[in-house]
Amino acid sequence: MSKVALVTGGAQGIGRACAQKLLELSYAGVVLLDRNAQALQQSAQALSKSGKVEILAADLRDEATPAKAVAFTIEKFGRIDVLINAAGSTARGGIADTSSETLNVLLDVNVKAPFFLMQEATRHMAAQGHGTIINVASMIGYGGPPNLGAYSATKAALMTLTKHAAQEFAWKGVRAYCINLGWALTEGEQETQTKVHGMPANWFEEIGSRMPAGRLILPSDIADLCAYLVSPSAQLMNGAVIDFEQIPVGMFRDHPVLKTP
Repeated sequence: MSKVALVTGGAQGIGRACAQKLLELSYAGVVLLDRNAQALQQSAQALSKSGKVEILAADLRDEATPAKAVAFTIEKFGRIDVLINAAGSTARGGIADTSSETLNVLLDVNVKAPFFLMQEATRHMAAQGHGTIINVASMIGYGGPPNLGAYSATKAALMTLTKHAAQEFAWKGVRAYCINLGWALTEGEQETQTKVHGMPANWFEEIGSRMPAGRLILPSDIADLCAYLVSPSAQLMNGAVIDFEQIPVGMFRDHPVLKTP
């Protein structure tokens, strides 16, 4: 059976890598959703060499986007088998200094959008008797630096929503997973580290060298995991929250990357 996927944040990074992997697995089509129309066009052109790609330029802060995205997917391909919520806001802010506007952005993109995308997608998945949802969260969902307090709360919420989705739809053939992403080298992280934190362009080389594997996580690493999660082999681990990180959670006090070398 040819399958179809809807991937948010599909213009670059984790989303694009996952879309590429699914096309390599002979998916009938992939819909890429992102607010960056130009980047979407470029990604679609590159990915179209591997399979059928449709794009939807839309802002996840718009409450109409989830329903629009799923309807668009059904219109183009007649079905939706996989939903990957890879888009996310990493806006900085702790409890002491996060504005209402910043908190709303984080909640809209990291919680509300995935929630309503799952709501819309599961209607079709449940009707057809199968489907897979993958939510990309963060290790920071367990807690992190003071300037990521608000972000942390939204990713913790996404973890909980994933488990609820898995329970609610398990007997209808729908599985849900959450990937808690560790420190990964993506276009978004590159921009954050260089423009927000003033790091040099090659910051990831020095930081990565102090990691157990000698490098940071790459989008292709997450794409490989997604390939497994959408496969029949993963059906007996429904609702799993997977920590995709080189340092076990709770060990950050002794994290060598956070220490001065």
